[in-house]
Amino acid sequence: MMQDNGNKTMQIVVLGHKPFTVPDDSIYLGMQVGFLPDIPSLQRDNTGDNIAGKNRTYCELTAQYWLWKNSDADIKGLVHYRRILGSPNSHAVPFESMEKRRGKAVTGEEVESILRTSDIIVPKAHHYVTETALQHYNRSHISGEGFTIIRDYLSTHYPEYVSALDDVLADRESHLFNILIAPRSIFDSYSRWLFEVLSVVEQRLDISGYSPVKQRVFGYLSELLLDTWIQANKLRYAELPMLFLQRQNLLARYAKGALRKAGIINPAAEEQKKMMEARR
Repeated sequence: MMQDNGNKTMQIVVLGHKPFTVPDDSIYLGMQVGFLPDIPSLQRDNTGDNIAGKNRTYCELTAQYWLWKNSDADIKGLVHYRRILGSPNSHAVPFESMEKRRGKAVTGEEVESILRTSDIIVPKAHHYVTETALQHYNRSHISGEGFTIIRDYLSTHYPEYVSALDDVLADRESHLFNILIAPRSIFDSYSRWLFEVLSVVEQRLDISGYSPVKQRVFGYLSELLLDTWIQANKLRYAELPMLFLQRQNLLARYAKGALRKAGIINPAAEEQKKMMEARR
């Protein structure tokens, strides 16, 4: 759906690959991505001008592309079925129902109010603490070379973005998950630039030997390109709490994170080893 707040229309896509419940506010549009049979309650990303067939490598970006190309809402946004942006000062409460937590989703009125003084809304930043964004990426993924391709392309076509990319990769915090809300002019301009840059990486990066998880490379790379765009264009951003709409084993999650930081488990190295063995 699309909500008309006064003279401004809003459409925030909530994307997922399986049935899920969309927040009640009419600004939210549930969207199905991926390749499962149609879910009647959800809009599909394979209608209109779309890149739905690239979902295995572009992840949630197929929904972003759809919103860019097929929506004329004045304000556009993207969140996930498991991760939504909450109202200012909201927070998750242990053991609360997912229905109650979903009810804390940011509203159209709040979005309009925030965008009166900010250019874009993003989730609260993730803090790496002991490493930079690039170090974290290279330890988690095998596609760090994608940033070399991106930097080379920016040097030639967008030289004013190079220092912003360098700063973002050297930073110790990032706005992740490709979640954002912005006026149409900003959302569409960012999307136009993002998909241009990713198309170059797609042409130059051989991912034929990657595992299905690591083939999501373009979705992974783009997580750090949003901050690059924000910094290069000197945008004023507002942060909102991100609410996770799924039960989590926090002990296991933090333990795994600690083992990664200690180098005891290294997903990137493990993937590279498998690729080398497959080539023998």
